[in-house]
Amino acid sequence: MAPEQAEWSKFDVESCLFIFCLRNPYSWLQAMHKEPYYEHYPKIKELSFEDFLKFSIEDYENSIVMWNKKNLSYQRMAKEVPHAVIVNVEEFHSSQEKIHADLKQVLGIDNSPFIPMNEYVNGRGRHTDKDIQSALAIPSFKKNITELIHASLSEEVMEQCNYIKV
Repeated sequence: MAPEQAEWSKFDVESCLFIFCLRNPYSWLQAMHKEPYYEHYPKIKELSFEDFLKFSIEDYENSIVMWNKKNLSYQRMAKEVPHAVIVNVEEFHSSQEKIHADLKQVLGIDNSPFIPMNEYVNGRGRHTDKDIQSALAIPSFKKNITELIHASLSEEVMEQCNYIKV
């Protein structure tokens, strides 16, 4: 979750550019099932995908509600801070040179070389054994799984994040 204004306003953020990187909820949920943040419950990795989607994580009703609230908080903070950019990871991967050019313009930098990023990266670093294309692809779920996701997925947040329901 992005911090509330009462928290971040204690710091000098005038010279800081906040970059919020969003991920499509369908591929994010699949990735969370494979490598959940929530390690306090070791058996979470043993849950079927359907049971994982129903499982309460931290203070969230389920991982879908977590996605909604996290992304809504990023949208909120991006409007509050002086300088923010929101990037969908799928767009970053497919249009890196454009994103690089946009960031150079926002930062007022002319001589920054473009270095493509084609490796899978998560909080644990770079992974050469994973394929970024397949990781970001929107998975095909059975109808009951899609309905379960859509029961908790916020259309408002999806729209704000420039995603559409499948």
